[in-house]
Amino acid sequence: MEQKNILIIEDERNLARTLAQALRIGLEWHFEVETCESGEEAFHKLYEKAYSLIICDLRLPGMDGLELITYIKRFFLDTHVILITGFGSDEVEARADQITEGYLTKPFDILDLLRMVQKVIDPRHKKNGAFRKDDLTDDTPHRILIMEDEVGLRRIFGKVLRKSHYEVHEAPTVQTARDLLGKNEYKVFICDIHMGRERGTDLLSEFRDKLTETGTQVVMCSAYGQYRTLTEEMGADFFLQKPISLGTLLTLINRLMDAKPAQRQLLTDENQEKPRLYPYKD
Repeated sequence: MEQKNILIIEDERNLARTLAQALRIGLEWHFEVETCESGEEAFHKLYEKAYSLIICDLRLPGMDGLELITYIKRFFLDTHVILITGFGSDEVEARADQITEGYLTKPFDILDLLRMVQKVIDPRHKKNGAFRKDDLTDDTPHRILIMEDEVGLRRIFGKVLRKSHYEVHEAPTVQTARDLLGKNEYKVFICDIHMGRERGTDLLSEFRDKLTETGTQVVMCSAYGQYRTLTEEMGADFFLQKPISLGTLLTLINRLMDAKPAQRQLLTDENQEKPRLYPYKD
């Protein structure tokens, strides 16, 4: 995976260290996180290394944060920027809308920063103007759709996920899944490839645009590992090769759902071989 870098420009040293530590351990993707305390120091770093994201304070020694961001946006076109400040105003917010991808006023919750970073760097989330705190609330229910024609497997998956407090819908046929996808939005769609005479890949093609629009994570399942490449090319997010252990399934779903720690009950089956897990979006 290509190394990605984040630069925090913040003259409050303790805050900068806290933010850097939170980003290193709290993000789903791996980033190298660096800090600096002034616009001048930031200039040197920008010409030494490419940064995917810059988190910049408004008030900096020797240079206004908005002035620095304007320069960054002019000469480093692929770099995303989040502006943070303890001195917010309508004027600053309006300018942030024009030149940044995110805007947070101090004091802010570290979790809000993590959510904003993931929205800014994830290409599935696009917005005219800057993301704000109000954009970070996720009201989509923790709802899962399981399409699986093996009744025993479908029921045990559903039972395990319901015990972890998820809302689960089960589809024994492609048509049932088609009807449910047409009526509901899902956080995760667990899709078996071989559904009798039909194929889960056909349903994925049919609903790809809607699943992308709603941010649904698609987990394709098959006993045949050669389908991994095909499902990746079709836009699936994960591929699980059968047999699938309950522990692996639940760990993956908890990760996708960003579940609370109390929900992360890892169920294991020592007699079942752990399947291979292929995450396409690290």
